[in-house]
Amino acid sequence: MITGFTISDVAGKITSIDALGKQRFPKLNINIEGVTSEATKLKIKYTFVADYFDGEAKESKNVGQIKLGGEVEVTESKDAVAAAVKKWSEKHILPVEVAEEVINGLNFRCSATGTLVSYALGLIPPLVISTTKIQETKS
Repeated sequence: MITGFTISDVAGKITSIDALGKQRFPKLNINIEGVTSEATKLKIKYTFVADYFDGEAKESKNVGQIKLGGEVEVTESKDAVAAAVKKWSEKHILPVEVAEEVINGLNFRCSATGTLVSYALGLIPPLVISTTKIQETKS
């Protein structure tokens, strides 16, 4: 369960004022930068990036970007925390249940904060309306 959430870095910029009127819904990306633990707590460092372009083609012009970074704290049993840290160390992935909760929490909170930043810059709000569902592949 998410028990803490921090946004410690906020950046936003417009790279093309001329293309601002042609912007499309942003391409969103959440990166998990690192995972550490303290007893029954996982500390997950992240970045949330919304990139804005004036079209869908590869050669589309970049219009702007919003970038948020910080840390999510997840409280689980000691065994679940150890398993998550081990999986992260070995494969750089989180257990599905933890990943879904973290991504959905980040989408909600970063979309809300990103909306305030986007308003100031004249960008489309980076709102994520749907819930993310993750399915682990069998290998």
